[in-house]
Amino acid sequence: MSAFLVFKIILSGVIIGVITEISKKYTLLGGLIAAMPLTTLLSLFWIYYESRDYNLLANFSKSVFWGIFPTLLFFIPLIFLFKKEVNFYLVLLAGFTAFAIGAYFHQTLLK
Repeated sequence: MSAFLVFKIILSGVIIGVITEISKKYTLLGGLIAAMPLTTLLSLFWIYYESRDYNLLANFSKSVFWGIFPTLLFFIPLIFLFKKEVNFYLVLLAGFTAFAIGAYFHQTLLK
């Protein structure tokens, strides 16, 4: 495993850790930070650093844009089912199921 890959993994983990700690005290701010395109930004940096391929960056950015819609489907069951205090793991299963359906259509329609 390369040192750069280890660096990417550690930095990404630190960002997620910081976001979860902020969210414990300030849910609105934590949610806003989590919704920011941080993973997209990191991915863009890593792709640029490793390839300098602007066509790849453009295609990746377009794919991220269209990937927002299946991701939004993930949150719909979460919002409603967490309010009803449904079992945590069932709520996540419902969210991932909604995402999987959206991702299937995403991949099918955008080919």
